[in-house]
Amino acid sequence: MPFDAEMERTAAALLQACRARGLRVATAESCTGGLISACLTAIPGSSDIFECGVVSYSNESKSRLLGVPRDAISDHGAVSDIVASAMAEGALAQCDADIAISVTGIAGPDGGTKDKPVGLVFLALAETDQDAMVKRYVFAGTRTDIRRATVAAALELLLGRLKEI
Repeated sequence: MPFDAEMERTAAALLQACRARGLRVATAESCTGGLISACLTAIPGSSDIFECGVVSYSNESKSRLLGVPRDAISDHGAVSDIVASAMAEGALAQCDADIAISVTGIAGPDGGTKDKPVGLVFLALAETDQDAMVKRYVFAGTRTDIRRATVAAALELLLGRLKEI
């Protein structure tokens, strides 16, 4: 999935904002399968900012690689604010980064329910010495549309937070 010019501009601005603040970034991705990391690393010079990307697609990998409590997954489901938060905090703990973004969701075309429809995505942002902040989205369209919208939302969420720091 190629990234559009707007996503690349946002990724470049995000990396520049991190560079100006001396911050390193990590990602923990499920339904995007590494696309946030790919978008960031598509920008030349990203290696001084981008620390680590973890693709934890299975529930087991969320627990094993990121330390997501198994009971959080069994009690709330992999697609939940609790799991997104734990994923972001796990990425921050496992990587030498200052800020981390995570995503878990249902990209479709199947797998949705009445309570958790296709397009439901949770993004979480974690920073050193702060609780993670979680945002809930419901995107429409095809699997590709949902994944693309998720990447764009993740980049915007990170950039928005960096502008506040």
